[in-house]
Amino acid sequence: MKLFLIVTTIYLCFSGFMKADVVVTDDGSRLTGRILNIEEGTIKLETTYAGTVNIDQKKVASFTTDEEVLFRVAGGKALVGKSAEGGEQGLRIQSGDVFHDVAIQAVDKVLPVTGKDPAVALEEFRKLDSKRKWLFSGGFDVLGKTGNSEDFSIGGKFEAKLKGENDEFSLSAEYENREKDGSKTADRSVGGVSYEVFRKGAIGWYVRSAVERDSITSVDLRSTSAGGFSYRFLNESDHALVARIGPGYRYTSYDSHKQDESSMTLDLGLAHNYRFNDFLSVKTDITYVPGLTGSGNDRLVQDSGLVFPLSGNRKWKMRMGIRNEFESEPAVTENLDTTYYSRIIYSWD
Repeated sequence: MKLFLIVTTIYLCFSGFMKADVVVTDDGSRLTGRILNIEEGTIKLETTYAGTVNIDQKKVASFTTDEEVLFRVAGGKALVGKSAEGGEQGLRIQSGDVFHDVAIQAVDKVLPVTGKDPAVALEEFRKLDSKRKWLFSGGFDVLGKTGNSEDFSIGGKFEAKLKGENDEFSLSAEYENREKDGSKTADRSVGGVSYEVFRKGAIGWYVRSAVERDSITSVDLRSTSAGGFSYRFLNESDHALVARIGPGYRYTSYDSHKQDESSMTLDLGLAHNYRFNDFLSVKTDITYVPGLTGSGNDRLVQDSGLVFPLSGNRKWKMRMGIRNEFESEPAVTENLDTTYYSRIIYSWD
C-alpha cells in the first residue's frame, strides 16, 4: 500500500511536467515549455527554467504542441489542431482526422484553445482576427554630401491604417526637401485620406482625397478627390492586386504665370504587392488622373519599391524605390519628374 501511495504521489507531482510543447531550432536545440502564441515571426515559449523565451521563427526547424491550439496559416486559413514534426513541408497539423502539411514560415499566428470547445474557439478566433486594428508606420531618409558638390536631402512619410478583414481606412502625410549646391531640387508635401471596403468577395468601393504642394513644379495647392469601384484580382497573403476606377474632381492653383485649373477627372489606380519570401517583397502603386472637363492636364504617378526587414521582429524595414510623376501640361519645363530614394521604416500597432 505504501509503495502504491509513493508511486501515485510521484506521478501526480511530475505529470504536469511530462506534458510540454517542444520547439526545435535549426542548430538542433530542443526547447520545452508551453507555446503562448506565435505572431509577427516570433514564437513565445513559456518555460519553467528561463521564464518566457522569444524565439525567431525563421530559426525554427519544427515545433510540436501537446494540446490542441488555434492556427492561422498563409492564405488566411484558420484551424484547430496539434502540430507534429515531419510532413512534406516541415510541419504536420492534425485537425480531427485530417492532416495538413505546411511550412514553418507559413504559420503566422498560433493561440492556445484554453479548454474551450474547438468549434467555439475557432469561431471566436475568426471573429477576433476580423476586428479592425490600427497599424502605424513612419519612414525617414537623410542624405548629405560635401566636397565637389554640396548636397542635402531629407524626406519622411507617416501612415496610419485602421485595417479590418474586408476594409481599410488610411491617413498619410509625406514631406520631401532636397538641395544641391544651394539650389532646391525638391520641396514637396502631401497629405491624404482614403477608405476602401469589399463587401462581395472581389468587388468593392473606395473614396479618397489628397492635397499637395510642390514649389519646384510651381504648384501652390493641388486638391484631388475621387471615388468609385475596386476589384481584387488577387487577395492572398503573399500576393495582392487591386484595380480602382471612378470619377473625381481636381483643383490646382499655381504660384507662376499658369492659370489655375479645376476640372472633372477620371481616377484610375492599380496597387500590387508581392512577397518573394520572408526577406524580400515588392510594392507598386500607380495612379492615373486624366482631366475630362476644363483642363487637358493628365497626371500619372508611379511608385515602386523593394522592401526588406532590418530586424528579426520585422518592425524595422528598408524600402528602396523609384517614384515617377508625369504631367502632360506642367507649369515648368519638364513633363517627367523622377525620384530615387532609400527609406528606413518603423512599423507598430
